[in-house]
Amino acid sequence: MSTYIRLFVSAFVAFSFYASWAWYANSLITSDTSILFKAAIVQGTYSGAITLIFTYLLESCYRRFGTSNYCLAFILPRWSKMSKSEKCATVETISHSIETYEKLCHGSCIPGLILAPVPALLLQSLLVIGINISFSTPNLWPTVIPSIFFSALYGYFYSFGLARQEARSKVTNL
Repeated sequence: MSTYIRLFVSAFVAFSFYASWAWYANSLITSDTSILFKAAIVQGTYSGAITLIFTYLLESCYRRFGTSNYCLAFILPRWSKMSKSEKCATVETISHSIETYEKLCHGSCIPGLILAPVPALLLQSLLVIGINISFSTPNLWPTVIPSIFFSALYGYFYSFGLARQEARSKVTNL
């Protein structure tokens, strides 16, 4: 299946599922079909469109972060090198904390493919909440929580799938 077909099938599935969910979640508090239809169209359209954007952003972030490893101790700046001339309790405390954490890590790092879905997931979460607030969705949290949860699942499964596909292509090219 080509990338474009896969993206559009995913968008259609997302539209169908989330429109149905929004209809159901809001039917718990109202029977006004115009409100139910509006909530379903808003959530379904948003979900279909964001699936396309989310996947594109996820693939971009995977290319940037996915094949690297990041040790949290080295993400923080090395404060101990800030000022050699004057002793500062704050700098010494932070420096001691970083050195202690480095020893506890024993060189273990976080794989980039764990970080790759985070930017797309944050963007998706902010957008789904903002759009549903702007359209006055009456039962906001039950409407958006599944979208955020399943986007996280989708993002991580997709990211691991990209890693597996990359590993297979390396083995094939040997």
